[in-house]
Amino acid sequence: MEDQVIYIIDDDKANNFLTRIMLEDAGLTNFRQFKLVDEAMDELKRITAEKLEDEYPGLILLDLNMPIKTGWDFLEEFRNLPEEVISKSRIYLLTSSDFRGDHEKAKSYPEVLDFIDKPVTDEVAKWLKEKYFSPSFE
Repeated sequence: MEDQVIYIIDDDKANNFLTRIMLEDAGLTNFRQFKLVDEAMDELKRITAEKLEDEYPGLILLDLNMPIKTGWDFLEEFRNLPEEVISKSRIYLLTSSDFRGDHEKAKSYPEVLDFIDKPVTDEVAKWLKEKYFSPSFE
């Protein structure tokens, strides 16, 4: 519901700022921002090990093109997490390109629901809130 955690995993400082503003304007304030895949993975492993189920991300906004490890690397590591984390998390890929290969590759990851164009707009933030954080969502 409304207290679900949102992960924003993106190395772009300006995009992170805009995404945060759009989410906050939509009334979503329980989020964590990560600039590197390893930072997000370390946090996921920590909360999993400590069984902090209320901190499992309900939504992950994941950039594909990041330094060191990419969004694809994150998805591969994410698949190794316990099923209770995987099943709770809905993943959208953040993109600023229209590279068809990314869309094709994403089809091999059932965890990925769709792409969201960067920067996240007010309309998209409101749609995410309605879809995943409204009282009717189960």
